[in-house]
Amino acid sequence: MDDEAIAGEVMLSARTAARLTGRTCRTLQRWCEEGTLPSVAVNGKGKRMIPVDALAPLLPLPLDDALRGLLGRAEGGDGEAALALGLALREAGKPALALAWFQEAAEAGNADAMHWLYQAYFQGLGTPRNRTLGIKWLAEAALRGHAIALHQIEQLRLGP
Repeated sequence: MDDEAIAGEVMLSARTAARLTGRTCRTLQRWCEEGTLPSVAVNGKGKRMIPVDALAPLLPLPLDDALRGLLGRAEGGDGEAALALGLALREAGKPALALAWFQEAAEAGNADAMHWLYQAYFQGLGTPRNRTLGIKWLAEAALRGHAIALHQIEQLRLGP
């Protein structure tokens, strides 16, 4: 692919593409180096961006304008977009992929994503069950004022 991005085209880093497709960053980078997967150089350090349309066959969700918009915003660090992607992947039966997006959104301070992480770890959805980590995320969500998390923490405090 040409070294200049087409105006308006959604471009993803290998990290974002890996989180979306379930492939490793290294695999995607190798495909870019081999020319199997088109990419665009974005700086002198060799960082490459991948057009989202080139990833369409690897995606667990149908690629439409709504998904393109979410991916563009998530690539820019938008926690709400990351949460929406996590929810879409969870709904599509891809809990392990959803977990990575919930993590991304939680790291951006999204309390809803923190609560979803609590559920995933506590129940072992897309990850091995880890109740300690689940409770940590429940507490983080409660600290940010998440109403359901606050209620659940209160229930834990009061006991049965």
